[in-house]
Parts: sequence; structure tokens; C-alpha cells
Amino acid sequence: MSASPTPTVFVCGATGSQGGALARQLRDLDWAVHTTVRNIASPAAQSLEAAGVRLTQGDWDDGAALASAAAGCDKLFLCLLPDFGDMDRERRRAENIVRIAEAAGVRQVVASTSLGVFTLDEAQEQEHVVPDSFMARHLAGKKGVEEAVRKGGFDHWTFLRPAFFMANFLEPKVARYPEPRDKGTWTTAMTPEAPLALIDHADIAAFAVAAFQSPSRFHDRAIGLASEMLTVQETLNLLGQAAGRPLKAVFMTDEEIAEKQKNSNVFTNSQVSMRYMSKYIDMDEIASAIRPTSFKDFLEREKEGVKETYS
Repeated sequence: MSASPTPTVFVCGATGSQGGALARQLRDLDWAVHTTVRNIASPAAQSLEAAGVRLTQGDWDDGAALASAAAGCDKLFLCLLPDFGDMDRERRRAENIVRIAEAAGVRQVVASTSLGVFTLDEAQEQEHVVPDSFMARHLAGKKGVEEAVRKGGFDHWTFLRPAFFMANFLEPKVARYPEPRDKGTWTTAMTPEAPLALIDHADIAAFAVAAFQSPSRFHDRAIGLASEMLTVQETLNLLGQAAGRPLKAVFMTDEEIAEKQKNSNVFTNSQVSMRYMSKYIDMDEIASAIRPTSFKDFLEREKEGVKETYS
């Protein structure tokens, strides 16, 4: 009896944190990995090539490059970035990549979107998202990615909805959340007791591998992903210990939040939504598929990044 052929995965965004971690984990399993890169000579691209990833130069709007990368693949990891100048572009890109992947013979898709998409699944939860805000448009784009996959002619699909990235506290992502680094505080619309769901991007990759290995188990599932649940101050305590300086949470009043929301402040709106996100996460199910990374272990693994960010 002949052995099953080695899976071949088209990883969208392999030069990013999620896609890069996945590409390397798949290569560790000796699976074949294809991807597109905008600059084939970049350090990130060269690192992937050294790991055995097959590179095609092109971007997510280059149909010929996408078709070349998808050729011979039976699985697709779909992880796209939003275009802040055109919030519907992510959905359109997803629909195009889905068409190309289907034509290439891809039979399984794992897509990474956002934990916040759960708020669009249930009418009673939509009250936590300000209508027509940046956050609402962002989540609509992520939902559009999922709908594009669901409408494709694939045998199996899984949606991973990750929580707040641990890497948001480190370079280069910290540029979006600079207050802890610059001022030693984090002013937030979260509440002191609300659990903050944190995710290590390597754990997203690990769960994607689990889904690829067990297509039926995770078929047609939307899975909220977190590595650990901590309060905001517990998170800052661990980060402060690693950084060697105290960090303090500052909790906004309801009046301050309402004032910020008048201007559709994306961070305030997202943090209000994050108060309620833990209910969408089943840590027992996550632990049955992967070994989640604690925030403390993440900071130890990324200690050079902590030093670079907070020194």
C-alpha cells in the first residue's frame, strides 16, 4: 500500500507573523509550502527560502503570481491584512484567492480572521460594536473573508478567530499600542476584572497545523483562539517584570469612553468589545489540540524583542 502524498500548502502572508510561523511549522513536518512575496530578495523571503518554502514573486492582487503559487497545492492558509483606505478590499482579495485556489485543486482551507467576528454572528452582541465605525468595517471585512471561503467549492474549511496578539506589546506592532512603552501606563476601555484574551501567533500556526491534519474534526467551525486569559493589570505585571520596569493599567470611565466613541476611536471601540470576548473561547478545546503558550513563556522566548522595545 503506497503512502499518502505529502501535503502541499499555499500560505498567504508567509512573511508575516502568523504565516511565517505556520510555514516553518509545516516545513518541520516536511510538508511542502508555497507562498507569494512582494520582494524575493528581502531578508524575510530569503529566510523562508532557506527553510525550503517555494517562493513566487507577486502580491495579493497579482493573479498570475497567485495561480503559480497555488499550483500543486491541496491546502490553503488564508490570512490577509486590511487596507485602511479601502476596507472592502480584503473581502475582494479573499474572493479572488479562493477562486484561484479552487481552480488549482485546493480541497481544504484554514482562514485566520478575528475574534471580533463573533459579534457579527449574534444580533444581541452587535450592540458592542459602534455602527459604521472603523471597527465595524474592519470586522465586516474579516467576515467577508469567511463568507468567501464558505462559498468556495472546498471539501473542508476552518475559521480561526484569534484574540489580542501578545506581539502587540513588542516591536514592530507596538507602534499601534505605544503607551506602555512610552509612558509606562495603558489607558484602556477594558474593566479591571474583565479577562483579556491573549494569543501567541505561534499558537495560531500550531492550531492551523492541527486543523490541516484533522480536516473533519474542525470542518465548518469558527474557533476563538487564545493562549491565556489574564486581566489587564496581570498582563502588565508580567510585561513589566520582563521589561524591568513597572507598568500600570488606567481604566477609563464610562463618560470618557462615550466621548472617545464620538470620534469612532478604533482602540476604544475594540477594547469595549474585548470585555465580552472571553465567552467565545474554549480553553479546554484549545488545549486538546495544541499546547498553549503562557504570556510569561512568550516573553521569555521573545526576550530580545522585549529588550529592543523597552530598553
